[in-house]
Amino acid sequence: MAKYSYFLFILLSLIFNDVALFGQSKLKEDSSTKPVFKLQMDYLSNYIYNGRADSIIAPYQITTASLNFQNGIYANLIANYLLTPNENRFDFFEFDLGYQYKLGKKWTGEIYGSKYSYSSQSSLLNGDITSDIGATANYDFGIFQFNNTVDVFFSGKSDFQYMPGIEKTFEFGEDNAKWEITPGIYSVFSSLNYYESVFTRKRNALKNLKTKPGQPANTVQTANVLSTTTILDKGVKLLDMEVSLPISYQTSNWSIVFTPTWAIPYHPIHTLTVNSITLPNGSTSSNTIDSTPYSERFLNNQFYFQIGFNYKF
Repeated sequence: MAKYSYFLFILLSLIFNDVALFGQSKLKEDSSTKPVFKLQMDYLSNYIYNGRADSIIAPYQITTASLNFQNGIYANLIANYLLTPNENRFDFFEFDLGYQYKLGKKWTGEIYGSKYSYSSQSSLLNGDITSDIGATANYDFGIFQFNNTVDVFFSGKSDFQYMPGIEKTFEFGEDNAKWEITPGIYSVFSSLNYYESVFTRKRNALKNLKTKPGQPANTVQTANVLSTTTILDKGVKLLDMEVSLPISYQTSNWSIVFTPTWAIPYHPIHTLTVNSITLPNGSTSSNTIDSTPYSERFLNNQFYFQIGFNYKF
């Protein structure tokens, strides 16, 4: 995937070298021109991706270090530590580089790229995604804000994802000590190449575990088995809708945020897996099975929450 990472780097470099194109834009007024460093600590009750969860609850402690410049450029480094009993580890890292813009009084958004790095033991549903480029465009209608996010994710094959949503922010208090409540509803439309990729890798990894390095030759597996998983109904699908209610208390230097979310998955993902078997004498055979997980046959709504504290330096 080196070519995608190189493409991502070049694209972002061009964007940030030409930020003058957004010279008409202006971020929130701030008399300081110094960059702002922010450290945030979060607890996530369960990792949910496109309305799907693992069969084992996966809570995370998330540490985010952010650097924000007054011209709109920002960088984030995010470490995700898995808290599942007997599986404690740094499960994946994320690096973001982006640019925030504001056009007039109504339009706001971002242009960004992300790079991901996973533990070899990670079992995330999106664990084959290596990088991402995307953009948001949000329009404030007054009675609500209409948000749009478009992403292209890179794994074995690229995936397109579109997430529209509406939200409304209610504020109480002064600027240096205020409460915010932002009810919102979002939907996710996405292609599913990442799903094929990660399930093919997982099935082949399980077979490879049967023979461990250093085993005597007479115990080595006598047949080579290669599995390939395929989505039956390909294309961009509505995968879930999410209703959230972020509640935050903000001061000039620190804030606390609590975000409960109710995720409703759609479009069960049905898969077929072809197992190709090669015997030592060279003969081959194959079998095809319906590998649709139980969780996809019987989709369940998911509730999760995230609570965090951040401090600006």
